[in-house]
Amino acid sequence: MGTVRNRKQDREGLQARKGNNLARLGTVPNAETIGQSEKEKNMTIFMIMIAYILGIIWGLYIKNIVPLFLIISAIILIKKILNLKNIKSYKEIKKYKKLNKSKKIKNLNKYIEILIPNKKLILILMTFTLSFTYTCALEKSFKTKYKNIQENIKIEAIIVSNVKEKEYKDIYTIKVKSINNNKKYNGTHLLLSIKNNNKQLEYGDKVTFTAEHKEPEGQRNYGGFNYKQYLKTKKVYGLVQSNKIENIEKAQYNKLLIYINKLNTKITENANKILQNEQASLLTGILIGNKDNLSKDTQESFKNSNLSHMLAVSGAHVTYVILGITFVLNKSKTNKKVSKIITIILLIIFIFLTGGTASVTRACIMAIYIIIRKFSI
Repeated sequence: MGTVRNRKQDREGLQARKGNNLARLGTVPNAETIGQSEKEKNMTIFMIMIAYILGIIWGLYIKNIVPLFLIISAIILIKKILNLKNIKSYKEIKKYKKLNKSKKIKNLNKYIEILIPNKKLILILMTFTLSFTYTCALEKSFKTKYKNIQENIKIEAIIVSNVKEKEYKDIYTIKVKSINNNKKYNGTHLLLSIKNNNKQLEYGDKVTFTAEHKEPEGQRNYGGFNYKQYLKTKKVYGLVQSNKIENIEKAQYNKLLIYINKLNTKITENANKILQNEQASLLTGILIGNKDNLSKDTQESFKNSNLSHMLAVSGAHVTYVILGITFVLNKSKTNKKVSKIITIILLIIFIFLTGGTASVTRACIMAIYIIIRKFSI
């Protein structure tokens, strides 16, 4: 026992001596330096996010990256020219001209530091460029992917939505596997319109059928509704009409997504059992953003009252979800680390449950980021 205690005391003494040495050298970070580095880190992440958003906006509306790079290059060049007066590198190069190669390399590095901006700025510019390039590629894909397609085509696809029943037809969103055995269209989404007398399809079914492709209508009048643009926001490339499904294979999609869709359907069914039609539709609209069965009059009433945001699942809904999860986990006395992991998993499920809308995805990603940051501190 004595030897163990002595060893422990020796280790503690060694650690104390190391700490004192580091303190003398000034390498032990204090609370102020840690706080400053955290602020710098958060600011860098914030600037990268802004650069990503600006890249999307620039790609959608301006569609030319050259003017931006010319402006940025001009600003950097002016800044460097103004800073040259305070840099003594040229004098230093003359002074150490006759020294060894290692000194010359150091001087060369000083020149590079003058001409090239800091690493953070390069990272921000790279993020902007990637975001801009990706947005432009998507825009080009939407314009050209189905441009020269034939009228009658054979499609193999997966059903990725529940049925929307119209008067004479059923509407489904499909994820294309191939068209005329061509894998070029794999992963793209289309709206399938099919007659009511066909067997009702389910989420995750793999189907094969012959259809006629139609391009969605654009904006007819100035300021009018642009159906083509609306479908683009839903990542839908076009419309296909078919009279008959030739082949159906059940449950051929991701098992987790099929389960989440069943949960979504169950919530809607239970709401319809407990409440009247209009009330049930309103509840599902507020809970999971499902406004399919909500009457146009109700939607118009919310719009006129400036309360239409209540029917769109957004950041506020995500906050309520987090509060509900936190309350339940606190009551059950779950470990803090475990509760944070459970919250993250449930937020990811909530994204899929609400159809992965932009507002919910954005809010959930920010919430998950904050949880992870608190978890790591």
